[in-house]
Amino acid sequence: MKMTIITDDQGNILGAVQGHSLTGKQGDVEASVSFAEGHQTHMMEVDDDMGMIEDATIFQQRLRKHLDTHMQKSHPKA
Repeated sequence: MKMTIITDDQGNILGAVQGHSLTGKQGDVEASVSFAEGHQTHMMEVDDDMGMIEDATIFQQRLRKHLDTHMQKSHPKA
């Protein structure tokens, strides 16, 4: 499943949205999500069951695991 995770400048998770699009339009209504300076979006693939997790603590732990893996792949240590 595609997910976008948003972090602050310290790497703390601020939120996540399903998919990679931060804009949407339905009928005449159009919306866009934007973030303050220093915040980053990380677009990645996560486990398909992420959308079914109801426990916030488990959801945060799983997000962190995916984000850490993503960061290691995009910024490998030399």
